[in-house]
Amino acid sequence: MYSIRWIWLFVAFCSVEAQQREIGILAGGGWAAGLPVVGAQASASAGFQAGAAGGVLLSQDLYRHWSGEIRYMFEQRNLRIAAGGVSTAFSGQAHVVHYDLIYYLRPRKQHIRPFIAAGGGVKLFRGTGAEVAYRPLMEYAYLTRTQELKPMLTAGGGFKMQLTSRMLLRVDLRDQITRFPRKLIAPAPGMKLDGWLHDFVPTVGLDWLF
Repeated sequence: MYSIRWIWLFVAFCSVEAQQREIGILAGGGWAAGLPVVGAQASASAGFQAGAAGGVLLSQDLYRHWSGEIRYMFEQRNLRIAAGGVSTAFSGQAHVVHYDLIYYLRPRKQHIRPFIAAGGGVKLFRGTGAEVAYRPLMEYAYLTRTQELKPMLTAGGGFKMQLTSRMLLRVDLRDQITRFPRKLIAPAPGMKLDGWLHDFVPTVGLDWLF
């Protein structure tokens, strides 16, 4: 009885030791389509300009095809309103923390491992520009110097390629899905601005095994 127990403990210990851990850095950008401003006489939209993104991650290769990773991303996200060929912007940024489950289409030890990913976390939107008494297109929405935290879902995929015994190249695409931050970009009286925001974030990075 005790021998069997020790065997199982030894197997469990070996499986933990066999797990690969990775730390990585990411760089890329992001783009999100604006949402229509409902109630406007002309065609108007509000959202975020495309911007740079960068971050870090920590992952654990749990099983033959499964792993998990937690990542932090800093994203430059200027607020924007556009209508009738005119647009106005306001400095902004986002801070993102999320955990993803990764499913690899190929097992460990393969040179290239495509994967799909899904998870969730939170996204903090921040307006960092200078507020003024008047800004073009204020009849549609207000761009504010505030911050708003939103729950977030993520979905995407990519691939990893072995460069050396301890280094991997990775290419990712994530769709960061949140409700629109209506405190940050507040609809003007008589206007409605609501819906789901899809922020597509492609990145390239390097992972180190340890």
